[in-house]
Amino acid sequence: MKTFPELFSPAYIGKLLVKNRIVMAPMLVSYASSDGEVSERLLDYYEARARGGAGLIVVEAACVDAPTGRESFRQINIDSLRYVAGLQQLAQHIKAYGCRTFIQLFHAGRQTSSLFTGVQPVAPSPLACPMVKEIPRELTGEEIKEIENKFSQAAAYAFMAGFDGVELHAAHGYLINQFLSPHSNLRQDEYGGSLENRMRFLLNIIKKIKTSSPGLIISVRINMDDFVPGGLELKESVEICQHLEQAGVELINCSSGTYESGLKSIEPASYKEGWRVYLAGELKKWIHIPVIAGGMLNNPAFANQLIAGGQADFIFLGRSLLADSEWPHKVRESGTEDIRPCIRCNNCIDNNFRGMMVDCSVNPLTGRERHFSQEGKKLLHKANVMVVGGGPAGMQAALSLKSRGLNVTLYEKEKSLGGLLNLACLPPHKHRVAYLRDYLIRQVEKSGVEAFLNCSFNLESLPDLNPDYLLIATGSKPLLPQIPGWDQSYCLGIREVLERKPEIKGKRVVIIGGGSNGCEVADFLLAGNNQITIVEQNKYLAADMEKKNRRDLMNRLEEGKVNKKTSSQVMEIKDQQLQLKSQQGAYECLEADYIVLATGFTPNNALYIEAQNRHKNVYLIGDAFQVKGFKNAFLQGEAVAHMIATGLKK
Repeated sequence: MKTFPELFSPAYIGKLLVKNRIVMAPMLVSYASSDGEVSERLLDYYEARARGGAGLIVVEAACVDAPTGRESFRQINIDSLRYVAGLQQLAQHIKAYGCRTFIQLFHAGRQTSSLFTGVQPVAPSPLACPMVKEIPRELTGEEIKEIENKFSQAAAYAFMAGFDGVELHAAHGYLINQFLSPHSNLRQDEYGGSLENRMRFLLNIIKKIKTSSPGLIISVRINMDDFVPGGLELKESVEICQHLEQAGVELINCSSGTYESGLKSIEPASYKEGWRVYLAGELKKWIHIPVIAGGMLNNPAFANQLIAGGQADFIFLGRSLLADSEWPHKVRESGTEDIRPCIRCNNCIDNNFRGMMVDCSVNPLTGRERHFSQEGKKLLHKANVMVVGGGPAGMQAALSLKSRGLNVTLYEKEKSLGGLLNLACLPPHKHRVAYLRDYLIRQVEKSGVEAFLNCSFNLESLPDLNPDYLLIATGSKPLLPQIPGWDQSYCLGIREVLERKPEIKGKRVVIIGGGSNGCEVADFLLAGNNQITIVEQNKYLAADMEKKNRRDLMNRLEEGKVNKKTSSQVMEIKDQQLQLKSQQGAYECLEADYIVLATGFTPNNALYIEAQNRHKNVYLIGDAFQVKGFKNAFLQGEAVAHMIATGLKK
């Protein structure tokens, strides 16, 4: 019997047969060239997801009107014949694996900046997006018709390139959504006011595509709810979708939110898996064409249940396919235990917001598929590699080296693998970090890596062991500032607090350090009904965090009435009192039952320094090299494995 039979059953979109119900969501990753051409990096990225078993890939936002409609510097363009050859290559790479592919047609409207485009943004009405804060120019009626034609022409280019269909991006506050939503469309002409008028732009585009490219499937990604006051709501969006079905649209991709709808556009880790699938479930009651649901989905049993229960016809996966391009194949073959899990850190999306190429904190291969490819030459000999440290960098290096055919031994001084992942999974809403840790441990066990736990590595044994390569991944240790009066009886580190040694309830707690670690410890302590104060030298708390998860965390701290002493420094501790000094020179005294030090970590690299004189091939990776978190640790682990294996090939 097949695992998750409904999820892996074939289905039709119009006359197009799709091999399963898994759709890769369009995610702007900025791998195109700076002039909008398809690049090798982009080809490799999409090919990996097609090879991984997705039934349909919707290629990310392709701009129909450059530069005005662009959102980022390295976005695909589809507004000229010059781009068709590259797009054809892209479609061929995807379809070679039996995967269907659409390309999303996109215009940013007011949700862009002249810093990206070099011109003033345009929109239905001259209202600035509160997040972008740049007043757009109101489009004339003639200009609107020209953009309709550009969407239609872009669809013709997509057809020439061999795509099975196009998806019109009518969600997330971009141009088509701006016309649909009464929140952003204040026009008084034929394109504004009534729902009939606000739909006109989208329906005209569909009509023109149907006329010029009748062989294309048309999907519309639409906001079922804008989640902003005065915006689209579910009832009106359902009505729009009924009109879309009548106009010949074959697929509706349900989404929600805009730039200004806060956490309901790109959700933080605290949101429940599949929290927005009710939107698709309601739409299914009113239309007959297929509906895609998704958002925060990673559990295949839940996805299968949505299909089986008739709440959706297809499921879109986004961040889950960044974390593991082979999610579909792995689920079909072995269930869930071999899936590299997304931890919902949102650093991928944060990169996009900053105009950077997207990468993944947990998967160093994302966007680097060709660079880290293991295909080609064979190893000259099976070298022996010793890895010291079983945290994220050490486990990643060990796994990558073993997969490349090397002999690997791993030493870890603690009783279990994981390193700081064992602490990072303990604050509220960080449970997915435990999934990641457990995944890595399972893979180490299954790989054949010889792992020694409760075993501190001694350099005196190097001559006897005689490895060809020695990798030092000894992680980091708490950074201890010199504060007079530090008392071990009531002054604690992060580890003691998160491991509940001691259990802290109903106490006055002062946390020294308001970075992400300190704020997450405060969030953890709120469950114990504690009175918490955070002292931070900088102006802002958790300034190192991705902004969606940061906003969510700050909201919880505010609800918990955490006292925030920013731009302040602890000068002295005495008799369970802290003397603070602000940047303005004012002094203040705080009383505390417990004081928690959360001032960060520093590399633990003493073993590496000593090993340099004892072995010729020693490498330092992860936090032991530089404290930069999981993403850097995984990347360095993969990179050093690739470098060693490449040097051994002919």
